[in-house]
Parts: sequence; C-alpha cells; structure tokens
Amino acid sequence: MAEGKTRRLKGDGLIRERKDGRWEARVPVGTNPDTGKVNYKFIYGRTMKDVRDKMKALEDNPDEIITPNGRYVKVKEISQEEKQILFSEWLDTWLKEYKVNRLTPSTYESYRVIIEHHIKPALGDVPIGEITADQVQRLLNEKQKAGARKDGREGKLSTSSVMKIKIITNASLKQAVKNRLIPFNPTEAVTPPKMMRREIRILTPEEQDRFMGTMRGHRLEALFKLALATGMRKGEIVALKWDDIDFENKTISISKSATRVRNQDTMKTEIAVGGPKSKAGYREIPMLPSVLPILDNHYLMQEGERKAAGKAYNHNGLVFPSNIGTHLDPRQINTVLEKLIARSGIGHINFHALRHTFATRALENGIPAKVVQAMLGHADVSLTLNTYTHVLKETLHDEMGKMDGIFTDGAVKTWERKKHPETSVTRDIYSGVSPDALQKAEKKTKKEPEQSR
Repeated sequence: MAEGKTRRLKGDGLIRERKDGRWEARVPVGTNPDTGKVNYKFIYGRTMKDVRDKMKALEDNPDEIITPNGRYVKVKEISQEEKQILFSEWLDTWLKEYKVNRLTPSTYESYRVIIEHHIKPALGDVPIGEITADQVQRLLNEKQKAGARKDGREGKLSTSSVMKIKIITNASLKQAVKNRLIPFNPTEAVTPPKMMRREIRILTPEEQDRFMGTMRGHRLEALFKLALATGMRKGEIVALKWDDIDFENKTISISKSATRVRNQDTMKTEIAVGGPKSKAGYREIPMLPSVLPILDNHYLMQEGERKAAGKAYNHNGLVFPSNIGTHLDPRQINTVLEKLIARSGIGHINFHALRHTFATRALENGIPAKVVQAMLGHADVSLTLNTYTHVLKETLHDEMGKMDGIFTDGAVKTWERKKHPETSVTRDIYSGVSPDALQKAEKKTKKEPEQSR
C-alpha cells in the first residue's frame, strides 16, 4: 500500500503503510476532558498483521498499553498526585538522586546547564504524565534553529548539545517509567538530530612556530608546550602532579582531571578533581626527549615562586599550579591563550586545538592511528579515524603509491624526499616512472626472445 493510503478500522481507527515500510495504526482511546478532543494511541508493526494482532491484544487487555517501540506495558493505577508532578520537579530529583554519583563533576554540571537553560523553559511546567513525543520533538527542532543559544552568542545550538537534550530527556523519563510514575517513555518515538561533524581547528606548522615563539618566556610556556607535545586535555594538565611524571622512563601517567563546577550546597563554583570520563582516559603517554628540559626549567621557576610565597604557598605537588600552589583556574588558561594568540596573529583557536594539532602532527609523521588513539585516551579507534580523516586523505595517495610497483611489468618507479605542499612535512613521495628506467626496460624487452604463450 502506498504512503498516504489508509484503511478504516473497526472503532474508527486508521491503518497505513509508512515510508519506512512499517505499518502504523491510530486507535481512539477516549476523549480529553479539558479540550473535548479525541485521544489516540499509535501502534506500529512490520506488517499489517502485526498491527492488527497488537490492536486485538489492546482490545482484549484494556489495562495494557503499547509503547512506541511495540512493547506491552501493564498500566498501574497512577495517583492524581503523581500525575501532577511537574517535569521540572522530576528533573531535579532525577539529577540529584539518580545521577549525582554516576557522572563526573564536569558532566554533571553540563547536564544541569542543559536542564536549566533549555529543557525547563520549554517543558518544566508540564506534568510528567502529560509530556508527549510531539512536545519533545518540537523542542529538539526549535533548538536547531538560529537564536537558540542562551550564552549571548549568535547562531543555533551545536548538534551535540541538541543531542544532549534528547539524552537527558530520555534518561529522566526512562527512570520515571521504572519508578512507575508514567506508563511509558514518550521519547522512544522521537527522532534525534542528524549528527554533523564540526570542522576542527588545527595549527599549520607555520602557525605552530609563531605560537611557540610568542609564548617564549611566559609563565605558562611549559603548559602550552606540553599540550602540543602530548595531546593532553586542559583538565588533565591542571590536575597533573609531579608524581605523575616518570623522568627515568620518560612517561606521564594520566589518572585524573580537574574542572570548575558548581557546588550544589553553596551554589558557588569551585575546582573539582575526578577521574577521566572513560576507562581509556587512564593511560600513560611517552614524553619526547625535548620535553624534559622544558619541564626542568619550569620546575626551577616554580621553586622560585614557592620561596617567594613562603608560608602562603600550598604544597600540593601540582605541575602547573597558581603562584601560591593551588589549582590553576581553567578560565585563566583560556585568558592567557587568547592573549598569546592575539599577539601571534594566527587567528582564533581554543585550547582543544592544541590537542588536535598534536594528533595531526603524529599522524602526518607516520604514527599509526591505533597508537594515537591510545595517547589521546579515545575509547575507540573509530573516533580517532573520524576526527582526523583530513590527515588520512592527505597521506592516502602517498601510501598507496608505494604499492604501485607490485602491479607493473617491471618498470622502475622513483621516490624522492619532498616536503608536502600543505603540511610542509618531509616524506617519501612517488614521482612516477623514471625516463631512464623506462628506456632501459624497453631495451631489455627487445633483447629477450619472444616466448610462446
């Protein structure tokens, strides 16, 4: 049956075939006492028979409902008081009671911001039992339009932020189903936004040189150079201690991260230290020999600050503390970076661009993607490959060219050490067939007797 054609069912329901090949039925289930409009339930199945069977089950068991993904759920008697719990109240309960010990401090804070700035203004006043898939879908659609940001900047929310709205709404209502506050989760029928990969900012070799020249002599010179040489995240560098650095084996152990979060008791922000977000975040990063003297000089500078501060100094063993030994504020790092970038004249970048630059240089110089994944702390190599496809595309022809001689009739190929025109990285570049080699191959062919085939 073509899309748009419907069949009338007993009870004034409608059944139709969707564009995706599934079947859908719309069945009236009473009237809204406030509006007088008919309420409908939607039933889905792979075939018309599946839908009819589910409708029959619904008729035989009126105390059951069918969720958007086709599961049967027993309806319990929900009190009027439970029906009137506002979604904003439930979100507060869900975040503080069910997620507080399961999220890292930074993720918890990001959830809180999404809830306060985006979900509550749209759905906070809706009773939890009255939230529909249409309402959630409309919220996601609106946030993908221009003017949806709440930080004063122009433009729409990023796809990842819109997806986070979907994730939070879905998870909170899923817990509400477990708590038997609602019979099913309406977000199961919501279509999430299409993920769009954002273009990443990477320093070119020339920009990298200018940036490193500008930072020379600055108090945080070692911090930015370590970021470029290891790909460490900002929070990992802020939490780094001297005990985490093995100078003998030239390795750095990553086991914690620092971020500024809001204290839920005082409602003031503070620096919180926790573990990495994933198991892959716990890792050891090998240090380049050139990094050792940078850290040695930084340690001597820190010793001077420690003596100058006297008793006011906090002995926390941090590699990059404030001038009195406390955790360096991540916001201060951002401020310093902005000033250095402005002086170097290389255009706007954020701290994460240093991490992207490290990964790009590593891949450009032939380090396997699996090794880069381990150094970056990515949970899956596919994330590394998807993020840095630009590097792989640049090197693809060079690497494939090395196999070309395998499939020829003996013509000699030539290779030269050349600089890549865009990255300025020197590597073997295939330059085609040498004319001299081709002439020799032709002479050799003429001298050889023709063999029967």
